[in-house]
Amino acid sequence: MEYPLVCVLFLVLLNFTTDVSGQAVVPSMNPLAVGSNVTLNLVPQSPITIGTWSYETTIIIIVYPGGSSVSKMYQGRISFNHSSSELSISSLQLNDSGRYTVQGMEPVLNAVVTLSVQELISNLTLRANAIDLVELNDTAIFTCSVSSGTSLSYRWLNGSSEVTASDRVRLGGGNSTLTIVSVTRYDEGPFRCEVINGISNGTSQPIGLNVRYGPSNLTMMVLPEMTIGHTAYNTGSDITLSCSAQSKPDVSYKWMFNGAFLNEQSPQLSLQSTRENQTGSYACLAHNNVTLRFATLTTMIKIVEPISAVALNSDGKPPILDQSFTLRCEVTGPVDYIRWLMNSQLISLNNRTIFSTDNKTMVINPIQFSDSGEYLCEAFNAVSNLKSMAYKLVVNFGPERPAVTSPDIAMTGQSVTFNCSASSQPLSQFSWFFNGSQVASGSVYETGSLTLASHGEYTCVAFNNITGRNSTVSKMLTVVAPVTMSIVKVIGAQPILNEKFSLTCETAGTVYSIHWMRNGWPLYADNRTDFSMNNNTLTFNSVQHSDNGDYQCSAYNPLSNMTSPDYRLTVNYGPEMPIITGPALGETGHSVIFNCSASSQPLSQFSWFFNGSQVATGSVYKIGSLTLASHGEYTCVAFNNITCRNSTVSKMLTVVAPVTMSIVKVIGAQPILNEKFSLTCETAGTVYSIHWMRNGWPLYADNRTDFSMNNNTLTLNSVQHSDNGDYQCSAYNPLSNMTSPEYRLTVNYGPERPVITSPDIAMTGHSVTFNCSASSQPLSQFSWFFNGSQVATGSVYKTSPLTLASLGEYTCVAFNNITGRNSTVSKMLTVIDPVTMATVKVIGAQPIADYMFTLTCETAGSIYSIHWMMNGWPLYADNRTDFSMNNNTLTFNSVQHSDNGDYQCSAYNP
Repeated sequence: MEYPLVCVLFLVLLNFTTDVSGQAVVPSMNPLAVGSNVTLNLVPQSPITIGTWSYETTIIIIVYPGGSSVSKMYQGRISFNHSSSELSISSLQLNDSGRYTVQGMEPVLNAVVTLSVQELISNLTLRANAIDLVELNDTAIFTCSVSSGTSLSYRWLNGSSEVTASDRVRLGGGNSTLTIVSVTRYDEGPFRCEVINGISNGTSQPIGLNVRYGPSNLTMMVLPEMTIGHTAYNTGSDITLSCSAQSKPDVSYKWMFNGAFLNEQSPQLSLQSTRENQTGSYACLAHNNVTLRFATLTTMIKIVEPISAVALNSDGKPPILDQSFTLRCEVTGPVDYIRWLMNSQLISLNNRTIFSTDNKTMVINPIQFSDSGEYLCEAFNAVSNLKSMAYKLVVNFGPERPAVTSPDIAMTGQSVTFNCSASSQPLSQFSWFFNGSQVASGSVYETGSLTLASHGEYTCVAFNNITGRNSTVSKMLTVVAPVTMSIVKVIGAQPILNEKFSLTCETAGTVYSIHWMRNGWPLYADNRTDFSMNNNTLTFNSVQHSDNGDYQCSAYNPLSNMTSPDYRLTVNYGPEMPIITGPALGETGHSVIFNCSASSQPLSQFSWFFNGSQVATGSVYKIGSLTLASHGEYTCVAFNNITCRNSTVSKMLTVVAPVTMSIVKVIGAQPILNEKFSLTCETAGTVYSIHWMRNGWPLYADNRTDFSMNNNTLTLNSVQHSDNGDYQCSAYNPLSNMTSPEYRLTVNYGPERPVITSPDIAMTGHSVTFNCSASSQPLSQFSWFFNGSQVATGSVYKTSPLTLASLGEYTCVAFNNITGRNSTVSKMLTVIDPVTMATVKVIGAQPIADYMFTLTCETAGSIYSIHWMMNGWPLYADNRTDFSMNNNTLTFNSVQHSDNGDYQCSAYNP
């Protein structure tokens, strides 16, 4: 009945496609070995109601609602899980490799996986066509094979390195064959092949090659090595040539000299005590008798005699500026080349320096100063070099035009020294001529005492005996007489401010020029200062204070000068407005001094006037003991007898009496806290102002402090403790002041509420001391009352031995006899009897375990509290222990062994 349905489903699935991508088929293993089993899992799991599993185009199983149908060719080899849709296949064969597909209509899905079934690799073998080979001649062929295995891949190894195809390496037969063309020494191996498939792998035994090669890399060493800068060996040297090459097998050696074989077949050739005829080409020949190859290496050995001497000489002619000069380098021994040095620097060919073909001669034409220096020639051959001794070249020249140093002008009576110098090598010889006649030889010529006849031309002639040249120069000497006098004099009136004034300079001798100075600095004409034509007169058109100073004139000629002595110019002026210094106020009985000064040159003369009448002369006027009649105007008149001018000033003097008394006094009652209090300042004499101080600091009015109109009364509206201190008043007038003695202000107050210090409770038979104190100024007086009756006076009250009748209220009364105030405080004293007994006793039966047991504390005296202890530690009520209301009874509800111990009771009062 179900087969027709299966066919219908199959036809539907064949035509059904979907692009659902959420499902995947995951095999339990892949690839797989022949004969193994595999399970194909659908991920995520999804039960298929309608669908198929297929291999390539072959249906494996069809799933439909309620069942499934397996293809005949897979029956017995597969199993299907309906709940997960997984498919299991057993006994896999090579032909089971391929594409597996699961399709579903319900649910809709389509997923594919490809399986690879492979055969295990076995009997891996590696073979080579030959193992003994010649480098670059032979080819190596390796073949890798297995007896079984499928899906094989090959990998080749040389040692631990992988071999890949290149221009000499070829891989064939699916990489199972390795061919190396023109093997090299680096191809010796060992070679192995690896074979791999998805389920197994294997590596062959190694095969190594024996590659013959060489000779190659032939090298030759020559010992000893050449020293730096040399290209040959000295005659007599011992030389060893060593040859080596890379080769397998080892090579044999032969040696050749200049193309002819030597009787030496070892790797070394020794040359002993060499001579020049051993210079030539040395060749080493290496031969491999297996590869039949040769290698040759040649070197040139040169044997040379060293240079023994080098000398540098001139051609005999001295070096003269602008002429030709020749040096020759003379060498003993074979020479390859010669080089020339000047001052250690190599000389190069230029348009003035010429070398011979063999470099042994150097010509400088023409020679210059720059050619001066030390010259060397150095000769070289292949084994040595040697320098000549230095030739010091100094260029001879001159004399050039001489120079004469001497004065151009001189005074009669003096002598003059002429010095002549000329640039020359060697130094020149000198001759002197005066007005054409020779007077001396040598570079220095000193004249005698000069006269006016010594005026004339002096000529110096310089001669160089090497160059044969001379040169001449002349100089003119002028002889003059000296200046002998210079003095400054006044022309006309003395200098007066703002008026004209002149000075003249009188001189003697030959004067070329006159110069004026003030205070050592040169003077020049300006809008107030003029000079005469020959500069001998200086005129001030309007002389000023700034013209004050020391004036000098200096007279000059080229050989002498004279400066005059200082002329002190002081400009006369004034008097300007006088100034009176002295007091404007004076005290009766004192004297006063007035000083009058006025700016004036020369100093002024002074006269004094009082209220219009002359009273004194001179700049100072002293008034004796002042009276009130001394008050008035004092006038000073200043007069200058040069300028004939005068000037006047006046000053007013006021005369007053001094302050003679200042004292502070109290007005009314003594100072009491918070009450009004006043002080007054009593004075005598003329008083302009009064100032008050407390403790040395000024006092100012504020909301509690007032001053009277003339400041002589100080009122404190509500005196406070902060007003305590030392008060003073100071009385002033412009000429005197007086400060009063200190008045000590102490504010009276109190008494404030007293304080009693004493015990609150005491025992009968004892006495008690009460102390009473109260803040008060002055100190309070005290009275004591017990229960309303006075019992004592004074701040301390000590009772007689107490009884219970002493219990009661004790009162202290404090009284201030200045403020008229009192203050009271009371204190209660409690009197008790002492505790005289505390004993622990048992109430009722003796203590029996688990039964009730009671102890009582019997006492005598006033008892305030009772406390219990066991073994010295305090006891407290718990679930087995109770105390009575007044604590005098201790009850154990159920006495236990743990209650054993020493019990005590303590009775207390304060």
